[in-house]
Amino acid sequence: MLRVLTYNLYLGGTDRIEAIYEVLAYAAADVIALTEADDPQVVAALAQRLEMDHVWVEGSGDRHVATLSRFPILDWRIYKTPPLTQAALETKLDLATKNIFIYNVHLLPYLLLPFEVRRWQAVGKLLEVIRGRQPGPHLILGDLNSIAPGDRVLQRNNPPQMRRAMALQLNLIFRLALPRLLKAGYVDCFRHLHPQEDGFTWAPDNRTTRYDYILADPTLAAALRFCRVIDDVEVVSVASDHLPLLAEFDVN
Repeated sequence: MLRVLTYNLYLGGTDRIEAIYEVLAYAAADVIALTEADDPQVVAALAQRLEMDHVWVEGSGDRHVATLSRFPILDWRIYKTPPLTQAALETKLDLATKNIFIYNVHLLPYLLLPFEVRRWQAVGKLLEVIRGRQPGPHLILGDLNSIAPGDRVLQRNNPPQMRRAMALQLNLIFRLALPRLLKAGYVDCFRHLHPQEDGFTWAPDNRTTRYDYILADPTLAAALRFCRVIDDVEVVSVASDHLPLLAEFDVN
């Protein structure tokens, strides 16, 4: 089995490293895709304690990404030039019987229409990159900051600043980026297994939105066994402003 986790650390997590470690140890994932992994020392310390290889890279701004793996990392590339921002980190993993590619992606925040258009453009560039690479079995995962078709957002519970910003566009939520990935054949792992659940990943004590995704190509989608939000370990409420998302695949 291959257990894969995506987790936004919230501004690097420098002051919360012990709580983050407890969450990651509890999840026991083989591959961990971290966004807002802004402190390389935190990432290195987590990788060492978890006995995992890792790659940390700078994004296009002040938000960075990292991927940790129990499997050997054979190669990696970073894509962070417009329109693909903030970053997409590609890692090639050696699973002994096959290679699997992981695309750890962090897209621009805010649900306002101009930002969703930028995310739509970024997804287009990412798909172009993947088509050029022809990676075989692969996953796209991370904090996509976008809303999937049919998902709801509890805007009334969001912070006042977010509510004021959304009021400028009459509280409309535009869904452009995620449909582009779904139309390209990727499977939203959580929604595939939980069609009726919200699966909110932001924020732990006031869940309003699903921003974090694990998307599988058709080969790995057929091997999907479970996908769930990690919310049943106490420290998850203080480790970050996001909840981690975990999926398992029967790659054999």
